[in-house]
Amino acid sequence: MKGRSPLTITISLAILAATSLPVVAQSVRFPTDAELQELIEKFRRFAASPPGGGRGLYSTDRRDLVQIRQLTSFVKAWSQIDTAAAPFLGQWTALEETKSIYPSNVKGRVCIIDGFIPSENNIGFRFGIGTVSKGKIKTDSYLLINEGNYLGGIFVYNNEPGIYEYAWPKPLTNPSQLMRNVPPAKRNQLLQQFKEAGCTDSFPKRQ
Repeated sequence: MKGRSPLTITISLAILAATSLPVVAQSVRFPTDAELQELIEKFRRFAASPPGGGRGLYSTDRRDLVQIRQLTSFVKAWSQIDTAAAPFLGQWTALEETKSIYPSNVKGRVCIIDGFIPSENNIGFRFGIGTVSKGKIKTDSYLLINEGNYLGGIFVYNNEPGIYEYAWPKPLTNPSQLMRNVPPAKRNQLLQQFKEAGCTDSFPKRQ
């Protein structure tokens, strides 16, 4: 984590902890309505700020035209199937994390593969399922909102609500390729979960 401030490291660790499956159910709470509204307004200000005016490393879109067109086409196709989930689809990037959001054959459901720096006790990937409702994705431990090319992960850590930003979604990678460096047994387990949830990285079949 060379070159990162203590505050940045703290926020990064917080979102990783908050998006992990809880050890006990009582350890997780969601923001109150007032807290949520405050975080949403903060996120909207972040997304609307001019380049270099508060978005820092998120100011520059480093995607090429091919990536943008591929994702635009994918999102447009899935919007015909699941209007609510489509805006969230893609691989979103933060400082040292990614969040890949895949469509499902179940309307209102998405699969989420979190990618982060692996450690001795962690393979660097986590699988989860989200439910889309009222412009948000809800998982068992956090919420996701989006504003154009920005995705916000809303969490509560140590009883303090917060939001972590991702940006510039890229086309989704096949999960098997995405996790190609994961030990086979663990990779197969995650791929099985992905399959059982009815998720895909492919365009929807024609009706």
